[in-house]
Amino acid sequence: MTRKSPVKLYKNPEQGRIMGVCAGVADYTGVNVCAVRMLTIILAIFTGFWLVLIGYFILGAILEPKPQDLYADEEEEEFWRQTRTQPDYTAVELRRRFRDIETRTAKMEAYMTSKRFRLEQELRSLED
Repeated sequence: MTRKSPVKLYKNPEQGRIMGVCAGVADYTGVNVCAVRMLTIILAIFTGFWLVLIGYFILGAILEPKPQDLYADEEEEEFWRQTRTQPDYTAVELRRRFRDIETRTAKMEAYMTSKRFRLEQELRSLED
């Protein structure tokens, strides 16, 4: 059983035309799949058709298909795509998220240890 990794390059046969290599590269980089296909065709014209064709089929044979349950939701998918393409930005975003979580946790902790919380808790117990 292979381990699913959100930062790994997969082929995407569901959105692909032939083997899903261009769709996988587009998914990995966050670029439009049509742009990747056009770039592949232009590369084939200017560098040698057979070289690109052989490389395409080798990648098609080597790359694993993208797992269906790789990401929990679209937000997670976008996060991992940014991690692959802009790791510095992602580190800053993670720091911001952790600061936000830390701030919310501190506010919760302050409320839970406050006299107001104890008073509201006692009032609720009197109501029951």
